[in-house]
Amino acid sequence: MAPKPPGGSERTGIAGSAPRSPDPGSSERTGVAGGAPRSPDPGGSEQTSVTGSAPRSHSPRRALLICVGLTFVLHLGMYLLTTQMPIHLLRLGGSHAQIGWLFGMTTLVGLVLRPQVGGWTDRHGARTVMLPGALALIVTMLALPVAASPLAVIALMAGLGVGAALISTTGSIVVANESPRDRRGESLSLFYVFSSAGVALGPPIGFALADLGGMRLNFAVLIALSLVAIALVLALRTAPGNPHAPGGLGRPWSRHALAASLTLIVITTGHSTVYAFLPLSAAAAGLGSAAWFFPLMSGFTILCRLVLRRASDRLGRAPVLVPAIALLALGNAVLAAPPTVLSLVAAAALLGCGNSMLYPTLVALVVDRAPDVERGRAIGTLSGAWDVGVAIGAPTIALLVQTHGYAAGFLASAITTALGLTTFLLTEHHRRRSITIAHGR
Repeated sequence: MAPKPPGGSERTGIAGSAPRSPDPGSSERTGVAGGAPRSPDPGGSEQTSVTGSAPRSHSPRRALLICVGLTFVLHLGMYLLTTQMPIHLLRLGGSHAQIGWLFGMTTLVGLVLRPQVGGWTDRHGARTVMLPGALALIVTMLALPVAASPLAVIALMAGLGVGAALISTTGSIVVANESPRDRRGESLSLFYVFSSAGVALGPPIGFALADLGGMRLNFAVLIALSLVAIALVLALRTAPGNPHAPGGLGRPWSRHALAASLTLIVITTGHSTVYAFLPLSAAAAGLGSAAWFFPLMSGFTILCRLVLRRASDRLGRAPVLVPAIALLALGNAVLAAPPTVLSLVAAAALLGCGNSMLYPTLVALVVDRAPDVERGRAIGTLSGAWDVGVAIGAPTIALLVQTHGYAAGFLASAITTALGLTTFLLTEHHRRRSITIAHGR
């Protein structure tokens, strides 16, 4: 499964099986090359207006800490489950093809829910949206140990998709809303650091628990983590929802996020390739499964997010996004060469550093450009774009690998990422030109 740096959440997807610039009428100005506009309020506080903006809660620090805890617990549990469920499914008599359905179910649910979650959060408030997700999570974890057939297990994975969509997407919205504008990029980077920590720790903990007590012990720990998630959701206090915000089942996207979402769709068409085919490619080259590659990549992601957490606040969003996307393209290109230990280490560094700043900075960019009343819908649009890219790219690149080999798959991923960079530069140029025309300059 392919982590999302990707949500809010860092989600997974296995190939082949397998986180405001003004409208035209606004008076705010944007910085050079897509930099973040300055807040009119030096303190970063935002007041509620009669038209409805996004107020901060009375205790933003507490809300931020709770969301950090939620994303860590959620990703720890998801990635613990990710490594163990394929083995469990095969023991129940399932096939390798059904493993693809297993993870396809969670991706499909996310694809449907995430764009809507943002609007619901804007309208009804974060805790109201998160609580059904936490309940879906605990019900799923209680039911999985007694599911006796592969199809039952696959169906229950829908509950994991509901929990991830309602909790992680909403958590990123809370972090964006509760952060002072001039430190929004930093807050989102720290939020996703703990997502990455859960991704890095989940698989080894899952295998360690399996060695100690089998799948039963894993399920017991997952139930405990789900209870912790419910407790954190109940403890969350944020500003109430805005009844004037669009939050029904209507248009699921925000126009303020469409350009960034298009960029993300193009980039993530090749995102899952490394997770699905790196171990097989390394084994074919006589390097074993290269199991160390993914913890190393996660380590680079966490390190870069900590070191560069304020980069987009200080330099602007675009000056950080351009090198981040370029590093991802270069990392995939390195994997297309005949693998060696040195080349894998280099690819892990490039992909880890690129991933570290891609999604948090895109979220900050989208929030900068969306009106307060539509922030949640904008983040939901971006989050849904991740699922669309993986859904399109995973089977396509898997077919390419089947017919032309591993190198072709990694090269295709490098090319799609480079096309994503081109898409970003073109949409940014078009946006700056439109703003210049609108202001008569």
